[in-house]
Amino acid sequence: MVVIGITFIALSLVALTVATGAVALPDSIVRERLLSRKAPALADTSNQRMRQVDRLEGSEKYVMPGGMFRRIERNLVLAGHPAMWTTRKIAAAKVVLPIVVGFLAVTLVAGDSGTMVKVLSIGAVIVAYFVPDLLISSKAKERQEQIQRDLPDVLDKIVISIDAGLGFEAAMSKISRTSEGPLAEELVRTGQDVALGMARRDAYEALQRRTSSEDLTSFVRGVIQAEEHGSSMSAMVRIQSKEMRLKRKLRAEGKAGKVSVKLLAPLMACIFPVLFVVVLAPGVISAIAMM
Repeated sequence: MVVIGITFIALSLVALTVATGAVALPDSIVRERLLSRKAPALADTSNQRMRQVDRLEGSEKYVMPGGMFRRIERNLVLAGHPAMWTTRKIAAAKVVLPIVVGFLAVTLVAGDSGTMVKVLSIGAVIVAYFVPDLLISSKAKERQEQIQRDLPDVLDKIVISIDAGLGFEAAMSKISRTSEGPLAEELVRTGQDVALGMARRDAYEALQRRTSSEDLTSFVRGVIQAEEHGSSMSAMVRIQSKEMRLKRKLRAEGKAGKVSVKLLAPLMACIFPVLFVVVLAPGVISAIAMM
């Protein structure tokens, strides 16, 4: 029985690793793959992925409801479609993990039929079902926060390139190819969409849909309006850069202001009880001695 339990644990770890993409390509390799990818290949891959999503939706509806499926698809887009992360593998993880956890729970608590143990076992199975959702959601949130942090610096580089004599498109292409991170990857993909023949407005709107950053959404809207009205792109990017840097400063100050509030719980739970014991213990001991 112990050997069977160890085998199932090993299989569950392998399934979790494959399904959640723990063995993934580094960001630099992903970026090089994007830069070296040809335009027709990108179009074929995009169309193939759309057909794959349409085909998978029928089989995955038995594992997760439609709302959860669409939320996972959205999180995959926000996470940049990490290597080894697909809807099929997430659905497989949602089936394998609860089964493995349920088997382990039954095996480990076979000799204890208490109500609390049964409740904990059921709770562990439910948590195992939602573990892939939590992992992909955390990955998407981390990537979007990184995009929001990198945006002011990228805009400053674009402004410098425009002042040096490059056009906006050339400046954005140069910065995306010389920078690193998720924002550079998104800019590379936007440039590839334009190279495929997509209208610039549609390419920028697609960039906006692939992210949830409010700052990047504001920048994309500014670019679209500047192109429609014929405004100076350099002035727009310079204004956007100042605004993004100010917003980043305000967000940092806001997080710093919350530190004192977040420290109240550790103080009340750890420091105050010890302080009360040190201060009140002599008086309590003296009162007990007098009684």
